[in-house]
Amino acid sequence: MEKTAQTSTRNGKSPAEAPPDDPGTGEHPPSRRDPLEDIKRRVYLASLIVGFPPMPLLWATARPEELFLRVGLPVLMASCLWCMWALWSRRVPLGKLERLVFAALSIFVLGQLAFRLSIGVGWEVEQTSLTETTYPMLAILCIIAQLIFDTRTAFRLSLVLFGSALALVGAGALLREGGPAGVSLEQAAWIVQQNAFLAAVIALVCATSHVKAQLARQRTLAEAMHRLAHTDPLTGTSNRRSVYAALRREMEAARRYGKPLSVLLFDLDHFKRINDTYGHSQGDAALRWIANTVRSLLRTTDHLGRWGGEEFIVLAPETDLEQATLLAERLREAISLDQPPNLPPLTASFGTATHRPGDTPEDLLRRADEGLYRAKARGRNRTETAA
Repeated sequence: MEKTAQTSTRNGKSPAEAPPDDPGTGEHPPSRRDPLEDIKRRVYLASLIVGFPPMPLLWATARPEELFLRVGLPVLMASCLWCMWALWSRRVPLGKLERLVFAALSIFVLGQLAFRLSIGVGWEVEQTSLTETTYPMLAILCIIAQLIFDTRTAFRLSLVLFGSALALVGAGALLREGGPAGVSLEQAAWIVQQNAFLAAVIALVCATSHVKAQLARQRTLAEAMHRLAHTDPLTGTSNRRSVYAALRREMEAARRYGKPLSVLLFDLDHFKRINDTYGHSQGDAALRWIANTVRSLLRTTDHLGRWGGEEFIVLAPETDLEQATLLAERLREAISLDQPPNLPPLTASFGTATHRPGDTPEDLLRRADEGLYRAKARGRNRTETAA
């Protein structure tokens, strides 16, 4: 009860209610749900809701000879309704749903193309229909493939769509005209024109996707380099350079707005004994456990970092000396009471200091270090404030 009350005094929230820290510091718990998947589900659902109403109208106005539309559109509408349910209920994994939808759309478009070529309508009617509906749908499918699959798989699927359309149109023209000799120059030019358009779309989309993938890879690399430069790899907390930069920013804010700022320095007692007795791997485990324990009790506005070796630092903005001492005691008690397995009892000593007008970062850190030195000199496992 005392711990909860003291935490609420500083931030109005219990640690369990506090949001995660800045992702750049590595001090946040991993998310249980991929935010990109949530965005994709919402976009897909919105697209289906917007695209569904024209389908019944298209089915109602289809000519009697357009048998494929009159039979295929109800199946497609039922599939869309099922996809809406699957997206809303989350009963179907998104990746599986994407593959099923792409396969269904591909079969529908290529099936419509084959049907139109087989019923033998006039060349002008067939040419207009394929130009206005089928080839644009094939181009859209190539774009969808890049959104759903990786670049290489999407390129291969686009080539399959391109090859299938070219084979169907070419075979239809040859069968209808009785062989290559019967195909007019106008028909051949139209076939070349439409498939060249589709090939250009595929090339443009794949090139754009490749550039996008390269940019994303560079961004991921830059973020990784930033984490390496600002995060302690052992504990996942901010490293010394990152904490020092944060301290300068917080001191500037404290001077500008006239609000308190406190620093807590603490280190693990008898750490060398742990390394010598249990090995360095257990010593590393102890440091990670200390960092996780302390992190769980801090506010999102606090900064936890590894200052060096077994020594850690906490920057506590808008926290005066009395509140900083209470915080240090709460952290010290948590470390001493909640012990990790397979390790000797762990304790930590704390030194606290609060920003004074005219302080430099070195002044504030020196007083906190004096408090830590005093705590260790007076028996360890205690909190002291510099004079």
